[in-house]
Amino acid sequence: MTLDQLETFVYIARTHSFSRAAVVLGLAQPTLSGRISALEGELGSQLFLRHGHTLELSETGRALLPYAERMLALRTEGVAEVQRLALGGLGRLTLGANLSASQYLVPRLIELFHHQHPDVPIRVRTATSPALMESLLDGVIQLAICSQAQLEPRAQVLWSYSDPLLLVASRDHPLARQGECSRADLAHHTILSTQAGPTRLGLRHVLPPDDATPIAIEANAGEVMTQLLRRGLGVTVLPAIAVWDELERGELVSIRVRDATLPPYDVALVQWSGRALSPAATAFAEMVHGIRVPEVLSGGQ
Repeated sequence: MTLDQLETFVYIARTHSFSRAAVVLGLAQPTLSGRISALEGELGSQLFLRHGHTLELSETGRALLPYAERMLALRTEGVAEVQRLALGGLGRLTLGANLSASQYLVPRLIELFHHQHPDVPIRVRTATSPALMESLLDGVIQLAICSQAQLEPRAQVLWSYSDPLLLVASRDHPLARQGECSRADLAHHTILSTQAGPTRLGLRHVLPPDDATPIAIEANAGEVMTQLLRRGLGVTVLPAIAVWDELERGELVSIRVRDATLPPYDVALVQWSGRALSPAATAFAEMVHGIRVPEVLSGGQ
């Protein structure tokens, strides 16, 4: 299976005609027919069906089309990237971010980077920290900002930040009005949680020791969790970077737990050890080294 064969297949699928595709590609029709025959022979199935004068995709053709289009798009991106680098550009920045960091920290960092390098294309992938490790390994992304506690041993830390974990609730929540509580007090309130990550870790430190307090609602960190909190549905533990704007606006309130100490939540910018970074990724890492996170989140840098 070659890119020439896939390109021919895609153009025939789009034009519904061998002759029209031959004109678009600037090739003789027998050349197109030979490419499709070879591709069908490799797949062991017909790609097109004729209905009178109409040429339609077979089931095999419909299954192949999105993959063929993606492969051709990747070829186009690859050529553009090489040409950009040849002209002295930085290339593309491919960055991954976990759910906590992607809420406010990563958008602020991307804004800073874009202002410094407006010509650099940026692609951001949001996923859990373990999934980001897989993307780093596969080369889908070059850099990731994620939980330092969930790093692969082969991930190389380029920068790290220790963020406070906070017990938070809506400003109208009874505990928020009090400003503080004990671990035992939480047994009488609705507890929100994520399925994994810093929230689970933090709740183990603040819930009553007998662990009899049930988790009422589970949701992913991010917009769903902050919306539930803002609506007063319960309390939970989140990193400050995940609810920064809501805390600044007073929509959510941090509650002190008198008889518990929450651990920090450590995030890190990492690459896969031993792999060379693109100039764009190197520039991003260098920028992050010079930031002060609270200032960035507050718009002061």
